[in-house]
Amino acid sequence: MNTLQSPQLPDIGGMLRRRGKVMLSVGGATFLLMYLIAMALPNQYSSYATILVEPQAVDEGLVSAGVRESDLKERLGIMTAEILSRPRLSRLIDEFDLYPEESESMQRSEVIDIMRANVVVEPIVSALEAGRRQREEIDFNSFRISFRSRSAVTAAVVAQSIGNDFLEANIDARVNVSQQSLRFMQDSIEQLSSRLNEVEQEIKELKSENAGHLPEELKSNQEALQLSINQLREVQRALDLAMSDEAFWKNQAITAGAMTGLNDQASPVYRRNIVQAELGMMRARGFTDRHPDVVQAIQELALLDDRIDGPDLGEEGVPGSYAEQNAKSEERRSALRVEALTRDAQRLTEQGEDARARLAATPAVAAVLEALAREYSHLNASFQDFSARRQQASVQADLERKQLGEQFRILESAFPAPRPSSPNRRLILFLGLVVGVGMAGAVGLLLESLDSAVHDSRSLQAATSVPVLASIPAIMLEPDFAARRRQRAREILVAGGIAALFLLGGAVSYVYVNDVQIFPSSDAGEEDRDGESEARRRIQGMNLGWNP
Repeated sequence: MNTLQSPQLPDIGGMLRRRGKVMLSVGGATFLLMYLIAMALPNQYSSYATILVEPQAVDEGLVSAGVRESDLKERLGIMTAEILSRPRLSRLIDEFDLYPEESESMQRSEVIDIMRANVVVEPIVSALEAGRRQREEIDFNSFRISFRSRSAVTAAVVAQSIGNDFLEANIDARVNVSQQSLRFMQDSIEQLSSRLNEVEQEIKELKSENAGHLPEELKSNQEALQLSINQLREVQRALDLAMSDEAFWKNQAITAGAMTGLNDQASPVYRRNIVQAELGMMRARGFTDRHPDVVQAIQELALLDDRIDGPDLGEEGVPGSYAEQNAKSEERRSALRVEALTRDAQRLTEQGEDARARLAATPAVAAVLEALAREYSHLNASFQDFSARRQQASVQADLERKQLGEQFRILESAFPAPRPSSPNRRLILFLGLVVGVGMAGAVGLLLESLDSAVHDSRSLQAATSVPVLASIPAIMLEPDFAARRRQRAREILVAGGIAALFLLGGAVSYVYVNDVQIFPSSDAGEEDRDGESEARRRIQGMNLGWNP
């Protein structure tokens, strides 16, 4: 065959005749190897529990949920991370004695990673919404929890246990959130109440310390100031008038004193002399002291003596005239009035200054009171709002404690799978067949491309460019045919033996790996039935809320 040419379509038959045994051997070996691998793989059973998300049992128009109704996918992811945490999976491994062989040779974290890989949590999408999955986010109200194990019973029990963990986690999470919300509201209300009392006390102390400077007293202080100013003006005018009167009467007294003498008929001394003379004349006439004229004269003398001996004396010690005495008396009254009005003016001035001081201090006090009033108003509004929210949180907490909010419910309990879910041995064998045929074809083409021998006249003519006149076929005698038959028989026996060996090895591997009993006894069958019954009983017990 020419090495520069690839096999042509008419040479396929020749290639099969020449390389058929090798191709069949390679293809068969590949297929048997894939068969051996498929049979050596352990059976994996998958069981699942379906959980339904039930909406709130009470009308949301009456009571809103105490837990934020976020995306179910988000909450499912959070709960999945919590349930598939190392402590929970480690508890399940110990409880159901999972992965005993792996636990002997691996660390605990590696065994937990193996179990986590065998747990699948996926939402269940209805057929109507499946078409929208690629276009937009879809809503779902149920999800499936599946677990894969080498034991169908173990897979069912563990899947059911994980499903119950989801139910408990959802209840605990919602109750904890509602209780934390209620405690937060109560703590906030206590803080607000304490701060409100403090602000009230500050306002009371501020008003007590600044009595008279308060904003509500501003008008009365202004009126008091205006009244003091008006009264001061009146008093000032009266004071000026009194001082003017005092000066006037002082001048009058000085003038009257300058004009008064002993021979002045208006002088008390002169009048006393006249009365004494008249009294002497009446006594000379024989009038007694009980005579009315005598009595009158004596009384007038007493009055004149009092006036003469009194303080109203002139500059030379001589009693002043009536005009002078009257002027000095008016002067003294004016002086007393000036003194009284001066005291009133001083008092009104002090009252005005005090009113101005109170008015000047009022803005600062008003600013502090306004700030405290704003804080009190905000605190009171927050207090009222948190009080209403606390009432709502209390109702929501009761709703969650009574499990009337959104709940997870087991829609389909896990059950032992009747047949393994993996490996897919039919698919493996089909792939082995396809790979074997491909390998056989590749080996045949490779051997043909490496072969330089000439096998037919056409190849010879193409290689030498010389026409072939005739071809002589191989001459086979009866002994040659017999020897060929014996050779084929030996080859068939060897191939059959190898195939039988592989088939037997695959069967033995399947029996060993999957712990299959070839000849099951009645006791073994009874044990299998008891194991399945025990699994169903445990699953039913989990649904009822107890763990046997």
